[in-house]
Amino acid sequence: MANSFYSGRNGSDALSVFLAAVAAVLAIAASVASSPSVRLFLSGLAIILVVIALLRMLSRNVGKRRSENDAFLSLFSFLSPDPKKKALKEEEKRRREERKEDLRTHAYFRCPECRTECRVPKGKGKIRITCPKCGHQFIKRT
Repeated sequence: MANSFYSGRNGSDALSVFLAAVAAVLAIAASVASSPSVRLFLSGLAIILVVIALLRMLSRNVGKRRSENDAFLSLFSFLSPDPKKKALKEEEKRRREERKEDLRTHAYFRCPECRTECRVPKGKGKIRITCPKCGHQFIKRT
């Protein structure tokens, strides 16, 4: 029964944990506050943050919660850069450099039948290109 309730829900993420932690700090601050009005304000704020964190955890709109969490994490990206994102950026840069080098020596054409991209060497003049996917032949100048 419990497993079906939680299926398809967001669960805890960095933003929800942050909200819960801030709520705990506010609750502790409220317990040591001397003024009753300050105590009431801090307690109310802590309760609101806990409710928001719980609603985020139980939300079924996973895409929206993920985008909110990504926006939150991007605010703190300078503190702890994600090694996966750094590796992806380096891989993307390497691929761009390879593509730039490849464009010096090869030309790319789209097959008129299936729109598959065909790579052929440059400087060969007028050549007949055979699509590797559908086998259609067409003539282009490289």
